[in-house]
Amino acid sequence: MSTQEETTADATEADDEAERNARTAAASDPGIDDASDLDRDELTAVVEELRAENRRLREEYARARRSEYRRSAVALAVLGIVGVAGGVLFPVAREVLLVLGAVGLFGGVLTWYLTPERFVTATVGQSVYEAVAETGAALRDELGLADPSVYVPVDRDGESGVPVRLFVPQSPGYDLPDDEALSSLFVLPDSADRRGIAVRPTAARLVREFEQATTEPVADDPGTLVTQVGDAVVEQFELVDAADPEVHADDRRATVAIRGGVYDDATGFDQPVASFFGTAFALGLDRPVSVEVADADDRTLVTCEW
Repeated sequence: MSTQEETTADATEADDEAERNARTAAASDPGIDDASDLDRDELTAVVEELRAENRRLREEYARARRSEYRRSAVALAVLGIVGVAGGVLFPVAREVLLVLGAVGLFGGVLTWYLTPERFVTATVGQSVYEAVAETGAALRDELGLADPSVYVPVDRDGESGVPVRLFVPQSPGYDLPDDEALSSLFVLPDSADRRGIAVRPTAARLVREFEQATTEPVADDPGTLVTQVGDAVVEQFELVDAADPEVHADDRRATVAIRGGVYDDATGFDQPVASFFGTAFALGLDRPVSVEVADADDRTLVTCEW
């Protein structure tokens, strides 16, 4: 359980205890005529105290996390200084020690200045996505759209800087509309087989960050691409605990077994992990990619077909 969740639980217990105490005091004191007013006043005071305590604990948690980053930065810098000093004192291993020292100093500087100023708990991300999932599912049900979702590369970048749109067709036997039609929310060309809705993928920003952070260009080979994307959702964004990829090149299909994760509803509308795989595959392979998600025992299977 996260620190914020523990604090909220403690606050709820304290609130209930305060209410019970206030009612007991009001009932036992003959000088009190209006117990409800006393309850309200005392509970209001307790709630305000708990809110202040919650703010203090959140600030302490953020400071503790920043301190971890800063300590890591200092440790890297110290190792860098030791390496440089060793290179000066020991000519035999000078080249290796100087390189290690430079890496330590560089890593320390980066860690110090790239320390996050704000930490967001996983429950916040879940709450934000729930609203998106409910809206998307309601829109799909109201319009009678088909179940498959298709991530389509387009010629121009969207607001997120990623040239990919999520197309939800009206019928299972669909044809892809052109880029101009996909620029609108409601895709209504003359052909009924090309109708549906087109939205920006939930993971579009994450894919842009992944593209900028990777040391190599986003791969256009399915085997390499699925490894890159799997490593990103585990190591870079920590959206899941493990991602085991399996590529079927002949069938133009890749399946990833996901274990653990931030989001409980694995099969929700444009679920962020599935959206990340679909958007990244559409971007890397430069072709439409359909994504299906299924629960299997203790894991979730994300299948991308192109």
